[in-house]
Amino acid sequence: PERDQMALTMRTTRLSRCTRTTWNRQRQRGAGCVIPSSSSYGSRIAITPSVGFLSPSTGHCICWYQSGKRTLWTNPPQDSTQTTSLSERAKADLEETLTQSISRKVKDPILKRDVVSLGWVGSQSIVISQDGTTVQILLRLPSLLHPELERLKQQVTDVATKSLMEWKNEKNDYSRASDSFLAHVNVEAIATSPAPFMSRLVDNPEELLKELGPGLEKVAHVLAVYSCKGGVGKSTIAVNLSYELARQGGRVGLLDLDLYGPSLPLLVQPNDKAIRKSAKKGSGMIYPIENSGVRLLSLGYVNTNSGVQGSGENNGAAIMRGPLVVKVVAQLLKGTDWGELDVLVLDLPPGTGDVQLAVCQELAMSGAVAVSTPSKLATEDTRKGIEMFQSLGVPTLAVVENMSYFMVSQSELSGCCVVVLLRVLILCASQLYAVEGGGKHYPFGKGRVQADGANNTARIEFPISVATNDAAESSAPLCLARPETGAQDELIAFEELAKVVSCELLRVQYGDTEPEQQVTFEDSDPSMQAPSVFDVASVQLNLEKTDNQFTIRLFSPSGAVQKKIKPADLRSRDPKTGLVIPDSPFLDQKPEVPMVQSSSSSTQKKVSPSVTPVKVDRKGRYGFAVQWADGATIIYSKICLAKASGGLIVEEAINE
Repeated sequence: PERDQMALTMRTTRLSRCTRTTWNRQRQRGAGCVIPSSSSYGSRIAITPSVGFLSPSTGHCICWYQSGKRTLWTNPPQDSTQTTSLSERAKADLEETLTQSISRKVKDPILKRDVVSLGWVGSQSIVISQDGTTVQILLRLPSLLHPELERLKQQVTDVATKSLMEWKNEKNDYSRASDSFLAHVNVEAIATSPAPFMSRLVDNPEELLKELGPGLEKVAHVLAVYSCKGGVGKSTIAVNLSYELARQGGRVGLLDLDLYGPSLPLLVQPNDKAIRKSAKKGSGMIYPIENSGVRLLSLGYVNTNSGVQGSGENNGAAIMRGPLVVKVVAQLLKGTDWGELDVLVLDLPPGTGDVQLAVCQELAMSGAVAVSTPSKLATEDTRKGIEMFQSLGVPTLAVVENMSYFMVSQSELSGCCVVVLLRVLILCASQLYAVEGGGKHYPFGKGRVQADGANNTARIEFPISVATNDAAESSAPLCLARPETGAQDELIAFEELAKVVSCELLRVQYGDTEPEQQVTFEDSDPSMQAPSVFDVASVQLNLEKTDNQFTIRLFSPSGAVQKKIKPADLRSRDPKTGLVIPDSPFLDQKPEVPMVQSSSSSTQKKVSPSVTPVKVDRKGRYGFAVQWADGATIIYSKICLAKASGGLIVEEAINE
């Protein structure tokens, strides 16, 4: 109300230095009015729906909308005889020219698509000063977590500057401008309000947001950091990765889901550890702890008197069975008001147990980072973890090979008994290196994780590091403390890991990842030269109440297909692979079909509850949960659903 009253008052103020043309243009662009800096209102301006300020150094009126910052106006020059003004038609023509040039010549270095089609630059993103010498271009990105952001801004600046000069030379009405004309292009980038990446891929985004709840409705990506073997440095990697992503411009949250042994309170000790209730009325949620730009939450931060086992920093061990673990995980995830986040990092416990399954089935995770050591035992478990997450529809974006090597300088080797110790260490690893020259040494072998199942996933090597260990023990994450000496290799490795993750998340955001599997149908359109191929990841499943059968839809860049699935056929299949279970008792059963019966009829219809579906729920990127009338709830993978609808996996179809 105070802002509306201020706007109303300022609209009635006499505009001594604004022409009628300026006033009309500002109204059309959403501004209430422009107040001269000499007025009693200072440099405040009224804007719909937000407010802004007049920059005294540049003379630009900079406004803050809900979507970000935008320059609207440059103060008229004191001596109008020395400057050539552009007409409204000329400015509109210049804006169109700049937009077309940027659309043709500027492509995002990662997505390989032009910034206009991506929606990052539009007609409202370009503002030109009255004399045409200054152009303000605003890039509206989904996140500032973009590894090539500076390169992208420079491309836009170069193209816009060149296009502006060419336009000036071509227009006759601008040829009277001063020969000393210098075009100044200023390119800024803002992050728009985030939304879950899956909202782009579903038919009903409102239903998806309802499933996530108010706490996660503005979280763009969920990233899991996991290991299948304890003691490999997973939590240290998760904490430092979070702070490095925040340093690179991301809005980041970190949730410690290791309920049996929460480590986040030991690695990060904020000054204010109090957990407060969310201001959202009736939500019952809590706020995470804010520390140096990262929002943190762990069971170890929760008050010991909360009643949750294992809560509190110095409390005893948590003794919980599977159902209770799933309940606590859901409460930490959906009972927290995370706000606007580009990525929520989940520090998962070791293994492939209840927590991992609950998270993968409840959330549509964008990807995961695996942490291992070079030992054969750890890499074998890592391979199993990668396969498990892949089967749940979660791609592993990077594999961290922690404690992979150590660095030795020549000065450390000269005249020191360390040489003998190093030789023993290297011989024990069955690798003989000429250590006299110093450099990197791999005591456990090189590249074992890559060879043992990581395929083409990025592999990042981290050294055996005293600096990382000291930072962890002092509760000051390395990527936050950033010592000037002694940790350069470690910081470079974390920076590389953060860039790999941010690149992959950007590709996931716009669906530019390679399709994991594709499916085709034998009854494809005969008029087409090649059979239609559809992405398994695009499966949409619904339950038709009229006949109690399933309707499945699959999509491709060229179209979509819709098929029917009989409940008995689905119930008789393996929910993971989609293969028909031999001698299944469900094949000959028929579901209950709703029908109208006469009130005089005493005959009751025979019911087969085991093949009568009741409800269908989405389970992240993995598939859908079907609740049956006999009380069973089974989660079916998207591959299973595609096969049940008559689809053939493309590789299998080629082999046949």
